This record gives sequence, C-alpha cells and structure tokens, in this order.
Amino acid sequence: MKYIWFTVCSLLIINDLQAQLSNSFDISPPRFNQKDVNIDGFLDEVEWSKSVSHSGFTSYLPVDGRPTEDDTEVRIWYSPTALYVGLIAHEIHNEVRSTLADRDKLENDDRLTLILDTYNDKRSAFAFTVNPLGQQRDGTITDNTSMGRNSKPFRYDDNPDYVFNSKGRLTEDGFIVEIEIPFKSLRYQSKNTQNWGFNVLRYIQHSGYTSTLISTKIGVASFLGQSGKLVNLSGIKRDRIFDINPELRGAVSRLTDDKKFNSEMTDPLGINVRYGWSSNVGINATVNPDFSQIEADVAQINYDPRRSLFFPEKRPFFLDDIERFQTSTRLIYTRRIANPVAAGKIAGKFGANTIGYISAADNSGPSISEMDLSYVNVLRLKRDLSDQNHMGLVFTDKTHTDRSNKVFAIDGRFVEKDTYTFRAQGGFSQTNDKEETGTIAPMWDVAASANGRKWSGSFSFKGYHNEFNPEVGFIERGNYVTVSTGPTRRFYGKKDAIVEQLILSLRLTGNWDYSGFTNGKSPDDRRLYPSFAIQFRDGWKLTNFTWIETFSYPESFFTNHYIKTSSGFTSYKGTPDLFNIGFMMDLSTPQLDRISGKIKYGFGRDPNYDEWAPGDISLIESIIKWNPTDQIRTVIRYNQQKNFRSSDGSLVSESRTPRIKIEYQITPTIFLRGVVQYTSKYRDTLRDNSRTELPIYFKDSNGDFVPASSVETNNIEADFLFSYRPIPGTLVFIGYGSALTEPRRFRFDSVQRNSDGFFMKVSYLFQN
Repeated sequence: MKYIWFTVCSLLIINDLQAQLSNSFDISPPRFNQKDVNIDGFLDEVEWSKSVSHSGFTSYLPVDGRPTEDDTEVRIWYSPTALYVGLIAHEIHNEVRSTLADRDKLENDDRLTLILDTYNDKRSAFAFTVNPLGQQRDGTITDNTSMGRNSKPFRYDDNPDYVFNSKGRLTEDGFIVEIEIPFKSLRYQSKNTQNWGFNVLRYIQHSGYTSTLISTKIGVASFLGQSGKLVNLSGIKRDRIFDINPELRGAVSRLTDDKKFNSEMTDPLGINVRYGWSSNVGINATVNPDFSQIEADVAQINYDPRRSLFFPEKRPFFLDDIERFQTSTRLIYTRRIANPVAAGKIAGKFGANTIGYISAADNSGPSISEMDLSYVNVLRLKRDLSDQNHMGLVFTDKTHTDRSNKVFAIDGRFVEKDTYTFRAQGGFSQTNDKEETGTIAPMWDVAASANGRKWSGSFSFKGYHNEFNPEVGFIERGNYVTVSTGPTRRFYGKKDAIVEQLILSLRLTGNWDYSGFTNGKSPDDRRLYPSFAIQFRDGWKLTNFTWIETFSYPESFFTNHYIKTSSGFTSYKGTPDLFNIGFMMDLSTPQLDRISGKIKYGFGRDPNYDEWAPGDISLIESIIKWNPTDQIRTVIRYNQQKNFRSSDGSLVSESRTPRIKIEYQITPTIFLRGVVQYTSKYRDTLRDNSRTELPIYFKDSNGDFVPASSVETNNIEADFLFSYRPIPGTLVFIGYGSALTEPRRFRFDSVQRNSDGFFMKVSYLFQN
C-alpha cells in the first residue's frame, strides 16, 4: 500500500514537473551596439545573421496543439536603445491578404502580433501588430476573465498608441517584416537585468487560424500566463522622457438659417505634457485638450432600453496607461470626464504595487472664460500577490459647488491551478448635496469560473443599490441584482474536417430590482439562453443565440406614462409578466480576397418596451468590408430593428441606420475619409396595448398631460477628413461635418441642414 501511494505521488510530481518544463520557453537574445538600423523589410544587417532565431509555430484557435502549415521564423536581438524583431512568414497557399491600411485598421489583413509583458506579471502586456507591408496596430492585451461562446481568451485594446518602426514586403512564399521597438516607448521594471513575458501570434485571413510561437492551450485560465520569456536583457539605456505635444485648432460653423460661417473656437490652443519619471512611472498633464476629431461612435442596436450603451475611451491623454485603472466593474470610466480644462495623471508600477491617479477640472460651461467646474479625482491601487492573484482599491470623487459624489471599492482576483478563477469587487457610493447627506449605497460583483479544454463553467452574482451612482464610472443598469450560471462544452474537429470547432453553451439568469432581492422576492426576470457557435473550415463562422425569458413589469421605467379614464389621469400599469422566445443567427465570412461580410438576423417574441406589451421583433445587423485596391477601404453597415404589436401586427417602433465609410490611403501616413450615416427612427402613437387600448399620455415640464403621439426623426450625418499622422501625437486634421434632416425617410427631396462646419487641428510631438 505504501509503495502504491509512493508511486502515485511520484507520478503526480513528475507530471507536474513535466508540465512546468513544457511551458518553459526562455529566449536570450544577443545585445549589439548597432544604432543605425535601416528598417526596410530586408534583414540584411549583420546583426540579423547573429540574432537568436525560433520557429515551429503551433495552432491555437480554433484548435490548439497542431503544427501549423504556414510556419514563421522569429529573429530577435537588441541594442542599448531598442528591441529588434524580424519575422519571416511562410505562406504555402499563396493567399497573403495585405493592404496599405491605416493605423489600427488591420482587421482585413494577415497580421503578426508581438506580446511584451515587460513586468513579467502575466496581468497585462504591450501588443505590437504588423501586417505584411509593415502597417501598424498597437495597444494592450489582458486576459479575458468573462469568457462567452464567441469570446477570445484575451482582450486587445487598440486605442493606446505607441511609437515604433516597422516595414514589410511580400516574397515568393510569404512576407518579411522588420520591427524596431524603442525602449523609451515601453514601461518596464527598474532592474539592471530584465526578464519579459513574450509570445508571437499570427493570424491568417484566408483560413481564420491563429497560431503562436509559444505553445498555448485552450481552456487554461490565463492566456498571458502561458507566454515564454525574453531573458537576460541588460545594458538597456532609457533616458527620462519629456514629451511636449502642443495642439492648435480652429473651427467655423453655421446653423439652419445662417448663410455665413461663424467662428466657434474661443480657446484654440492646448498642450499635453508627458514625463517619464523612470522606466516604470509616467506623469501626464494637459491644459485645454481637444478631443473633438475622434471618429463618431458607430450606431448600436439597444436590445434592452433599460440598459445603457457602452462606448470605449479613445482620447489620447486618458489612454496612456489606461490599463492601470481597469477593474472588473467599470467604476472608472474616463469618458465621464467630458470636457477637462486641465488634468493631470500619474501611473506606474513599483515592484508588486500599481498606482494610477487622475485629477481633472471638468468644465460644463461654454468656454474657459465662462466655466462651470466640477473637480474630479480618481485613484486606483493594486497589490500583486503570488502568481496572478491581486488585491486592489478604487476611489473616485466628483465635486461641484452644490453636490458631491464619492465611490469606494475593493477588489481581488485569484487563479488556482491554471483552471479556477475567482474575482470579487465590493464597495459603495455616496452622493451629497447642500441640504442632505446621501445614502451609503452598496454594490458588489462576484464571479467564479472553471476552465477546461472541453468543459467550462461560470457563475456571477452582482448587485447595485437603487441609489448607487458612480458619476465617474459606468454601469449598464442601476437598481439591479443578477445571478447567472451555466456550462460550456467544446468539440474539436479532426484535421481538414468541415467543422473545426463546435461550442454549445447554456446560460440561466435571474434578475431582481434591489429591494425585491433584499426582501426575498422571486426574480423579476427569469432567462434561459441556449446557444451554439460553429467555426467551419476556411474561416466561416455561424452562431446561434436563443432567448427564453419571462419579464416582470418594470414600474420605475414607466413613471411618466399615464392613461385617461372617467375619473381622470391615472398612472400606467402594463402587463404584469411577458413571456419571450426568439432566435438570433450570425454568419460571418473570412476575408475573401477583397471582401468580407457579417450578417446577424433575429426574430421572435420580445417586449414592446414602449407600451410594455407583447411584441414581435425582427432585427438585422450587417457589415460588408470591401477593399477594391490596396489603398481603398470601404465599410458598409446596416442596422434595422422593428417591433410589432402581437395583438394586431401593427408597427409600434422601428429604427434603420445605414452607414458607409470610405477611406483612401494615399501613403502609409496620409488618408482621406468620408463617413455618411443615416439614422431613421419611428415610434407609433402609444396606447395601452396589453389591457384597455386607451391612449397613453406623458406629463410635460409644465405638468400638462400630452398624448404620446407618433414621432419620426430622419437625421443624416456626413463627415469628411484629411488626415496626416506620421507618428502618434504629430498630425494634421482638416475636416468638414454636416448634420441634415428630412421629414420623410429616404426621400431626399426636402433635406434641410441643421448645422455644418469646417475644422482644423495641427499637433506636433516634441520628443526628448
């Protein structure tokens, strides 16, 4: 018996050691003193012949662990000031997809991504992506802790921009890319000898395959935790960085009845400053920044109007070190700082401790000369524990002359045996005004998951008090408690099979308002979501989402709805419970030479939210991407949602949003862009469709009851831009924007201008 026990223990220890050894992939690149390297896509400098070289990529998605048909050789060396990576990508199928794409617009191209975890903490990493011509995408990569049926194991935030050099060229059997990453573009540990997490991803458009240099497995709790290492980097010279980025802008506009343009820019000059205190700490400051030339957010279909839509941060000042402020619940959402006249930020990592702090004066007034300021402070602290575990703290404070709002929360994440993940965040908000001290309103967000290659499962439990109000954060829905759980099963096809991966999942969810949950009531909403996702050979994907739900009447959503009876106006009461069932199908293609597409179609029984009655819904979301040449990119989107009354089939609401964007990439740094979006919305005259059929009334600001008559809006937005951007921070924008409307949709015979205008922005990055 002792012998058997000893044998079992020995085998377990050996297996564990073998697993550790198999995941150990250390690369020790040589150091050369070469300073003048010509980044031209030709690996002809003598240093490349002496560099360390690795190949043998293995497949990762949709099926892991197989040798890839199209291998890639990675060559690495470094100088005192930069890291150099050469990529020789083989393509035996002769189907390389590549265009002269603008920065961060590589979704239609073959691409390679370098992952640099410069703190080697397996929590976040820099990502540098290039296509076969050397065009760039960059940002940060973090583990995806909320895996769904279509989710990737990692999140790639391509909004941050970093300065690096790259050039590529096509060859007879693939392509070659040469990359230079200056060390001053990175943040890393303050040590004489550096060890960095490292991996290389390759995405092949014609097949939809993702492969990795370091063997990476599906079903492991952490994607970054499976990276290899660049080891023994020494002699790195990184002077303190002092960047000054002044910007000058001007704009003129006119309204409907104006014939002449009027200047609207009273404060034309702004300045941004970035100081690299050390290799791991950055300080940023901005005065009168301008964020207006960001492309408009793409229209989204809101499936549940009780939820708010989330839009990502795109403004450069806030994007630098944005990963330092992230938490599982978005208690820090910098887009809430809408118009800062001045702001400062410090962020960095000191050993196992991470700090991020923002202070801003946010102006809701019309200009600097007529300011109405709120003062905002945001603090994020995090302490790394063993492996990938951490504990953290969030504090936000927004103060105005007559009110203040504070949020405090603590959080943690724990990973066990590369399989089990547990995270939690709990805290409260308090909103005070001159007359009253607000309630201390709690929140919590708890989640656990078990990951495996075939089976996985998750559980989440979150709640927000009805007075919880994060004024510098974002929550989809307040006064809300939800519990959700369910399993996922993955099936993998054999090599060359038509179906490469099949994912089946089931999700069970219960939702309450906060008081209903604390009083022990049954869930208001009960939801069951069976779904599947299929990836076919050659990159085609088909997914299904089915909803089976029962929703209870959300009384707080209809506080301004009334019906008129013989006794006068009474508060509106909708159907107590609505049963919903429907289906959503989503088909996407790979990049077929010059064109790719995606279409989503849904139909079934869903709430008629305007009247809280049974409704029949149909929706379409589609996107077509067409690159007729290497320099022209066209994206056509169309979103449509219709809701019909199930009682008589009449249309109660409809939205249609076609959008077209055309970009002409004149050179790698110069492009022209035109965007036209038409947003048409219609809502019928409302009535108590589920009960009395009496008309619905609203109460206006004067306290008068007015009928909820039909409403139709048809708005057209047209934006045109000339852009020159050689590096992040240095740019010239010249643009024109127009807002139009018409009484009847898609007629174009009575189009009226609401406003239009020209703008210009010039910015230059002075680097030290």
